[in-house]
Amino acid sequence: MKVCFVYSNRSEYSLLLPIIKYFKNKTSVKEINLSKKVKNIELDRNLSEIYSYCLKDFLKNNYDYVCVLGDRRELPSVAFATLYSEIKLVHIAAGEYAQGIPTYDQYVRPIVSILSKYQICFSKKAENEVKKLFKGISYLKSNTVIIGNPVFNDIDISSLKRIIEEDYDMVLLHPQSLSREQTRKDIKEIQKKLKNRKTIFIEGNKDKNKELVEKFYLKNKSYKNNIFFESLPKKKYFSLVKYCENFYTNSSSISEIKFLNKKCLNNIGTRNKNRFVSNLDKNSPIKLYNLLKKDFNPKKHQNQTS
Repeated sequence: MKVCFVYSNRSEYSLLLPIIKYFKNKTSVKEINLSKKVKNIELDRNLSEIYSYCLKDFLKNNYDYVCVLGDRRELPSVAFATLYSEIKLVHIAAGEYAQGIPTYDQYVRPIVSILSKYQICFSKKAENEVKKLFKGISYLKSNTVIIGNPVFNDIDISSLKRIIEEDYDMVLLHPQSLSREQTRKDIKEIQKKLKNRKTIFIEGNKDKNKELVEKFYLKNKSYKNNIFFESLPKKKYFSLVKYCENFYTNSSSISEIKFLNKKCLNNIGTRNKNRFVSNLDKNSPIKLYNLLKKDFNPKKHQNQTS
């Protein structure tokens, strides 16, 4: 069984990593980090290059499954490449939904689900959203499976130690790609809440309107109590979350934050309004592997090599 995992940024990779590690011990695995294959991937005009790269790779390697996660705008290009190379697509974290302002995510995620063989959902609510999506398409049927979020699979929560002795806050802000005005509002909201204490800033997604967030971060670099990270290893990030006083964020990773330190979470803006909370399941990599292994047809390779 040949499986390819495709991703483009650190948040996708963080969730996929436990699954990738497990699959590598069981079968043939390839990873494609699109950010290293396509220059300036954050620019929308380069999306066609993603399709061209993936189609060429998929036709050459003939994977049994291609796995993607979430709702990044790069993913429809990957999904169409699987369609035209006749490879089964597995959409992990299908059906997630937030009732805030419109974002690219809300268009991308259902497109990827429609093109996938399996829709892997992190909660019953997410599964219901996928089923409602397919209900409106008479000639297609959903193939949903609930498998929990694997983010803590390779992390021993009890071993997370306090890194900073003094009290501190955290900031992780993503731009609102379809609303420049809402991005400004999110920045103003955080700025009002920031206290005169050590604050850790983590860079957000490099999406449209990112220059507004970058300007806000640059302004706060003049304060000596502030610490800035482009990204953090998962264990260090979770340690910081577990012991922080306030975490100001519009990140979609609210399930992990609530699990580690519910009191610290300060949702910013409308990006996460009524967002579904994921089920957390350390055994999800095993469950996903067993699902694909059961579905796997070895005759496909036999027919192509005969």
